Amino acid sequence: MTIVSKEVIPGDFCIGCGLCTYLEPSRYRIQMDEFGMLKATLLAGDARSENRVDDVCPFSGVGPNEDALSDELFPGVPTQKFLGKSLAAYVGHVDAGGFREAGSSGGLAKWVLYRLLKDQHVDHVIQVAYSGDPNRIYKYTTNSDPEQVIGGSKSAYYPVTLDEILDRIKTNPGRYAITALPCFATGLRRLMRIDPTVRDRVVIVVGIICGHLKSTAFTEGLAWQLGVPPGTVASIDFRVKLDGKRANEKGVVVVDQHGLRTHARSSKELFGGNWGHNLFKYKACDYCDDVFAETADCAIGDAWLPGWIDDHRGTSIIVVRNQLLLKLIEDGISRAQLSLQSLSADDARSSQRGGLLHRNEGLSLRLHDDDLANRWRPQKRTQPSAAMSRYRRHIYRTRVLLREASHVAFREARADGDIKRLYSQLNALIARLNHQSVWRRLLTRLVSTLRTQEKA
Repeated sequence: MTIVSKEVIPGDFCIGCGLCTYLEPSRYRIQMDEFGMLKATLLAGDARSENRVDDVCPFSGVGPNEDALSDELFPGVPTQKFLGKSLAAYVGHVDAGGFREAGSSGGLAKWVLYRLLKDQHVDHVIQVAYSGDPNRIYKYTTNSDPEQVIGGSKSAYYPVTLDEILDRIKTNPGRYAITALPCFATGLRRLMRIDPTVRDRVVIVVGIICGHLKSTAFTEGLAWQLGVPPGTVASIDFRVKLDGKRANEKGVVVVDQHGLRTHARSSKELFGGNWGHNLFKYKACDYCDDVFAETADCAIGDAWLPGWIDDHRGTSIIVVRNQLLLKLIEDGISRAQLSLQSLSADDARSSQRGGLLHRNEGLSLRLHDDDLANRWRPQKRTQPSAAMSRYRRHIYRTRVLLREASHVAFREARADGDIKRLYSQLNALIARLNHQSVWRRLLTRLVSTLRTQEKA
């Protein structure tokens, strides 16, 4: 029996990437679970060579890790701590066309995909887009027209899987660019080592700088608060840009199955909109130490940085690892299509400070706790440790409790038709998390004030 069958699926470490289903369709199937997460289930069929599944699964702990894969993919490219390989990093936005307006932040991901198609570096772009299916609102889709790329989704905080799109790549020759979360990118790179067809056809992987993947409860919970009950959501836009707000105050707009559209409301005003609370999150995401999609040809995300975050139109950062993409970016700057400036590695890391802390220091504690309890967990680059302040340990452990409790709480609230049940079951844990954070900030300010007075 494989590690995927024995540990990953039973231990709830599956992220739903679908690579196992692609390799062994008689043995695995991707299905939506009771909590609204796409995950692999084990079938009774015979496996042809099931050991390959362990080799590609991003959470099996088997096969080359992100460092080893990056060394193979980008030889000679300098490595930056937590960023991975980096030829250059930039911050800014797209000036040309409607890319910035149509994008989640500065429009850079759409521009890169558009240029890859327009300049005929690829024949097809695979990206997550609105599907028209109310049961699976977002799916991976294929575009061959550059103009269609602009109309693809913004950030979609929704479960997706690669299994169907990989079958399309297998049966339809051509050169593909694909967008991918860090864990999906790692799984794809592992697959490409053993599948020459996928290796030859997927020529560019555009990585998404990642916070974590959400269950469908995140969508339904936000929509419910906007007056659209669970089971009646037709579509959702998580990233409406709000005039007068900061870039990280993302507007949420929902369309119900009758075509009625809600008014935009900041996610910060909605229960579940605080990403630090860990609500409706896949367990696997708590065992990932890759924020910057280190095995992708580039990584693109939001510039949560002073001086940039105040612009509600959004600003992108990009870490470039591929020479072709670097030339595209430099050409875009020279033609005044892109308004970009160089970004230091320190500033790039600062833009994702919270995520890096949770995925490294926080992960080290989660690994430590698993080892102490003699629980299986995947091997990671981060080493197990509890060597951190009691405050940090409290934060990370409370987030785990919130993640686990949120799935059950939403399922019960949905069954009862009462969203208040969700609030009542989670508010005590959120208050516990927030209480410690408030006291920590007050203590930090007090210490800073005392030190200032001593110097005076």
